[in-house]
Amino acid sequence: MDTEVGLREEADAAYRRVTLDPVRYAGAAEVTLRRARSGTDVEALVAALRAAAWARHAALDNEGARTLLDQAVRLARRHGLGRRLGEVLVTRAVALHELGRYDAAARDLRLAEPLIDPADRPDLRLQLAVLDHNRGRIVAAAQAYRELLEDPDCPPIVLVKAANNLANAQTLLGRPHEALVHLDRAAVLADDLGPQLPAVIANSRAWSSFHAGRLAESVRRFEEAGRLHAAAGLPLGEHHLEYADVLRDLRLLDEAMAAARSAAADFERHGARLMAAEARLRVAHIALELGDAGTALDEAAAAVRDFRRQRRPAWVARATVAEAEALAAGDGYSPEVLRRLRKAAATLEGLGLRAEAAYAHLAAGRAALALDRRVVARAELTAVGGLAEGQSLLVRLRGRLARALLAEAEQSGDVLRECVRGLRDLARHRAALPSLELRVLASGHGAELGEVGLRRLLPAGSPSSIFEWLERTRAAALLRVQPPATGVDDDVIALRGIAQELRVARLERGEEPAVLLARQSALEARIRRRSWAGNDPAGETDPAGVAGLRRALDSEWLVEYAVVGDRVLAVVVEPKRIRIVELGALDPIRQEAGALMFGLRRLLHGTRFSAVAHGAARDAVEALTRLLITPIGIPPDVPLVVVPSAQFLGMPWSALHPAPVSVSPSAALWARARRTPPKGAPDDAGRTRVAVVAGPDLAGALAEAQAVAAAHPGARTLLPPDSTVDATIDLIKDADLAHLACHGLFRSDSPLFSALELSDGRLTLYEMLARGVAPHRIVLASCNSGAQRSYGGNEVLGFVGAMMSNGSAGITATDLPIPDGACAGCMAVLHERISRGESLASAVWHARQSLADGGPEQYVAWCGLTAYGPG
Repeated sequence: MDTEVGLREEADAAYRRVTLDPVRYAGAAEVTLRRARSGTDVEALVAALRAAAWARHAALDNEGARTLLDQAVRLARRHGLGRRLGEVLVTRAVALHELGRYDAAARDLRLAEPLIDPADRPDLRLQLAVLDHNRGRIVAAAQAYRELLEDPDCPPIVLVKAANNLANAQTLLGRPHEALVHLDRAAVLADDLGPQLPAVIANSRAWSSFHAGRLAESVRRFEEAGRLHAAAGLPLGEHHLEYADVLRDLRLLDEAMAAARSAAADFERHGARLMAAEARLRVAHIALELGDAGTALDEAAAAVRDFRRQRRPAWVARATVAEAEALAAGDGYSPEVLRRLRKAAATLEGLGLRAEAAYAHLAAGRAALALDRRVVARAELTAVGGLAEGQSLLVRLRGRLARALLAEAEQSGDVLRECVRGLRDLARHRAALPSLELRVLASGHGAELGEVGLRRLLPAGSPSSIFEWLERTRAAALLRVQPPATGVDDDVIALRGIAQELRVARLERGEEPAVLLARQSALEARIRRRSWAGNDPAGETDPAGVAGLRRALDSEWLVEYAVVGDRVLAVVVEPKRIRIVELGALDPIRQEAGALMFGLRRLLHGTRFSAVAHGAARDAVEALTRLLITPIGIPPDVPLVVVPSAQFLGMPWSALHPAPVSVSPSAALWARARRTPPKGAPDDAGRTRVAVVAGPDLAGALAEAQAVAAAHPGARTLLPPDSTVDATIDLIKDADLAHLACHGLFRSDSPLFSALELSDGRLTLYEMLARGVAPHRIVLASCNSGAQRSYGGNEVLGFVGAMMSNGSAGITATDLPIPDGACAGCMAVLHERISRGESLASAVWHARQSLADGGPEQYVAWCGLTAYGPG
């Protein structure tokens, strides 16, 4: 008998230990189970089965856990072990819940309630609350969690879980600050309860911190949570899932998709069907935002089926919204799509999920507008406004958008008011973000508000009001100067080393080893995230006003292009007036721009059709001039400032107008650059500080650097092998003029990792920003140095945007792959003009004239060489 009692105590101890640290004690639980199977004590075997099952549940093997618990239930019933049966039923309910079998889980809990000891009842109440929570009954679940926290007899482990779940509910209900208070208290208790709960609490703190607007803290806590999960040996699915939500809200959609797919794969591998369906829905939402309607439809439809089998009405409603939106994206809105959206919205609102309900009502309102169901549209869009009050920024933006769409449909005067308020909220949010990349991405949240406001202004708005509206929604993220960052030096040095290893591998073996690519990717991810925890950027400049801009322009003209639907317009700012010019359809411009790029690529390849390609390129330039410049009516000798729409990135603006041209992401950025003073005072001879750098493996770079330096007496020069990253940064950081003759690499997937090749590796934009590098004027004599990537909200990012944002007044660059040496001759002309005190636009104009009568490569350079900013 003593042996039997000892084995029961051992099994009970195994269960207690495995609930606190399942990875550490899972093996011991299996040993106890084998001993119990070989013995005769049925009660000890039931307890041991429960312990081993919990270890499998913690590893997300809920099917395996259920199999063991089914055995334990049968044994406990057969032998009349009522208390043990109650304990096992509570544990089996957890496994069934994770498998999505809600009714079976609830049945087990009801059967267990009269059987278990009073001391175990808080755990049962917790499981009932979690069932309500996952079925979407958030308000009821939150009340149950509060009652547990107020129960003096509630065990510490149940208290911690209840506090964590209450925090999740409060965050979902739009009260993340209250959630963090509970999580802070839970974290203190969790430290004494094994490694699993601190990891869970860390993840919840990260998620709630994000929704409370504490981005840097959220990123730090997610990294901490990942480390804690790994140290505890826990599956990472839930960690990936919540991180995917944060990444999605930051509009880091590719990263969010990768995290959501990792979560789905982890849950599927462990048979966690409940969480796998939630991950599948995340994939559907992100696919919609990426424009992949096919993937979104497949994943959302699968999620709907899973949630219905699991009897989870809130999740069915969420997935139905995604499925309906995917159908509309592919085939347009239909009455059936509208019906499903309205039903889902009503379900979510009835369950108290205000943020989710707001999203669903907005989708239903859009569908009703598309189907000309005005009464329905009014009801749905009005509901959004009420639900969005007091919610997070992104939900409030939905409320503003819903009111603006309704006002637009009803032709009321509130459209602009709602758009302005929403964009102001977004501007405050954007201003608080700690990195240039995140500010650029955040502008996408206001893209539709900007479009609605512009549509409202266009029929009767004044040219000045339309211009100021365009400026409100164009390259606004670039108007904040990023202070130097800290804590990234070791990582950028390591990244540079990996880039060198990859270069050697390409040269020696013609391949890029997967292990090096993986290390490079991991380092880049870490650098990006550390940049999110930087210092607050300097104050944002107001959008450009016409009067102030006209003074900055002096006698120059400015034209700002916009695309509205499939039409193109230009706002023309002249010395004494401002006007709107309608330029017609977008497609002909796209076609001619495509023809020009095709012709220029043919010229670069040097085929036997070069003459034909040259003629085609010239024809395309003339056509683009007729489409984009001629209707403006600018005199041929007047300098022009161009602010392109994001659809016109890569346009050869210098080639379209016969006088000097400068280009800028926004008029406000151009005007700010015009006011930017040179770096430091001239030397004793009255000369500005000029820095010239030549990179490695570039034919003609040495001769070019020497010729440039000769045009600027007193210029400081770095040549290979001395042109290292550190030496280059020290030389150019505070230069008035920096000339960089080196290879360039543009990264369209992550523009801030675009780089210049120097003697010891790559100097990335991340490192330049982190170390405060912003010469007053820069000449980038490298391929693709002017390339930019467009983002939602009319934002762009690349060398030009980043450097102008960081304080550079002017940049000379090209976004074409100009062959080595093609620009060498014109650089001497460029710098001779700069040394005379001319602007970059004027110097570029003169330099391009020296290329006008050259061969195919010189023609490409003539098209591509561009002055950005007023410098």
